Amino acid sequence: MTSHEDQAQRGQGKQPGEEADTAAQAQPVVAQDAVAVNAVPHKPWYRRIRWWGWILIAIAAVMVLFAGTVGTQALLVKHHEEAAIAVVKDAVKKHRLNDLDGVVADMQKETRAARNITNGPLWSFTEQLPGIKGSMRVVRMMTNVVDDMAQDTAPKFADVAQTIDAKSIYKNGSINAEPIVKALPELETAAQSLQRYTEEFDRIPTPRIGIVANALNSSRGMLDMANYYMQEAVDEYIPNLPTWLGYEGKQTYAILAMTPGEMRASGGLIGAVGTVTITDGKIEIGDFEANTKFAGDSITARNLTEDENRLYREEGPMSLNYDVRDIANSPDNVRVADYFKAIWDKTEIGKTTELNGVVLADPLMVQSLVKVLGDVKLPNGTVLTGTNTADFLINTAYKDYPAEETDAMFGTVAKACVQRLMGDLDAGKMAKLASEMVTLAHNRHLSVYSFDPTMQQLFWDTELTSTFPLDEAKPKIGIYITENNPSKMGWYIKRSTKITQLDCLEDGPAKYHVEYTIRNTMTDEESKTLPQYITGIRTEFPDSHGTSFEKIVFMPPAGGTMSDFEVTGNGADPVADSLNYRLIYTTITQVQPASEVTYSFDVTVSPDAKHKLGVDETPTASEKPDVTYVKQCSVQ
Repeated sequence: MTSHEDQAQRGQGKQPGEEADTAAQAQPVVAQDAVAVNAVPHKPWYRRIRWWGWILIAIAAVMVLFAGTVGTQALLVKHHEEAAIAVVKDAVKKHRLNDLDGVVADMQKETRAARNITNGPLWSFTEQLPGIKGSMRVVRMMTNVVDDMAQDTAPKFADVAQTIDAKSIYKNGSINAEPIVKALPELETAAQSLQRYTEEFDRIPTPRIGIVANALNSSRGMLDMANYYMQEAVDEYIPNLPTWLGYEGKQTYAILAMTPGEMRASGGLIGAVGTVTITDGKIEIGDFEANTKFAGDSITARNLTEDENRLYREEGPMSLNYDVRDIANSPDNVRVADYFKAIWDKTEIGKTTELNGVVLADPLMVQSLVKVLGDVKLPNGTVLTGTNTADFLINTAYKDYPAEETDAMFGTVAKACVQRLMGDLDAGKMAKLASEMVTLAHNRHLSVYSFDPTMQQLFWDTELTSTFPLDEAKPKIGIYITENNPSKMGWYIKRSTKITQLDCLEDGPAKYHVEYTIRNTMTDEESKTLPQYITGIRTEFPDSHGTSFEKIVFMPPAGGTMSDFEVTGNGADPVADSLNYRLIYTTITQVQPASEVTYSFDVTVSPDAKHKLGVDETPTASEKPDVTYVKQCSVQ
């Protein structure tokens, strides 16, 4: 055997005999291992987890328990704060205001419970954790201020309320301002407390967590508003009560009764004029006079602006005279009040009586009074209710009674309602009436203007004075109609608006597509059989019975634009114009019986808009305008 072969043999391992012995020895070992494996049982899962695994599980369990505990505490805080609000709401609803000490005590119990939670050790610990510490701190600060108000401010207001005998303020049609004025020092103290905590609440920083930030901003907004009105009350409103209630001289307001049956921009043709006077707190309503007493070439509003004169007197097609019948033709009721004062000053009563304010009201307003105060029975036996009054005054009366009697009916019903106001009203009816008035004002069925700047500021704050859209944050398009067919077609003209929001995912100002439809519901048969006082007729159009001739003003939202007008039906394309420094678009349309016309256009709102696009329009014969939103994007 060569040395090379010898090396190869050695490199292959042991001799053949040795390999056999080794294999023989190895086989039992393998068998023993297999037996051993089968013989040893599996360890339980918890014994197979290493020590560091148990640490991770323990940490996770603590975190879940901690999160659940904090979440539960947050829900409890929310529950206690909502319960505190519910205490006040229930007190008003259940007439528990004669137990104000008990109401305040119940409220204090809830706010203190919320404060105890947010000032506890667990909550304090969460204020050290990254990511949520700012929001947890904000919630604690909020509950602290709210509890301070419950413990300090609320009792002060309760004490003031208990010193005033509510029944002595309003009785038999008279308002006694003395108890309120007498309580002014104590009310000022309560207002100072509210001011202090409002300022403290406003200093709370806005956190990063959205839900907490939203709650803070919402609460801040409500508190700021309440504080604003309270400070205005003690500084301006209450000190002026003796003047406003006629203790320092009679106050006189004119009530202009509009009818949407013949449309004008702010509401409708003025059919009758009444007066309300306040002397030493005593409220009295005079007779409603027909508009003819204020009509005629010698008694007209001469204070029209250049735009108003051009649009509605020179261009027509129907030249408005701007006697009292036409003065509700401005969408800005400040202008309407100015028009009427110019007319009032030329009348015999105006030469001796100062006019302190103007109230615009239509049959929907009267219907709300009837709904709250009770049915009214007319001399002929007709019973007007909270559902049929508007129908009767806008349409039925013109069909069933002579034209010279219809305007007086508004005054008859209105006077009956106001006389009921002179009686003792319970808190429930007063609250219901106030709610109705706000809704009516928002939809232009009611508007109030005072020539006293301080009182007018109150009307601005409560949105009781209608004007064209001025708020970029709350965008509205204006759509104002002047009926150019002397008629009472407004009852049969149904208007609807469909709004579709566009470009939801794009940055920048929101965009909308608007479709505005005017539909004439009068049938051909009705146009031939109804009284001409209703259907109207233009001498240049002898076959125009039942046709609505409407001049329309489209006004873009404040800070926004209108574009791309399209017309379907018998209407002209809107053209750009101006009205008292505002860009507008004007058009004329004829809507025959059983037909309709639709105006489509795009709207871009201001970059500062915070709400969806709304519509401010000449009021219809319905309580609210017919507005449909096809698609809405979330407002950031």
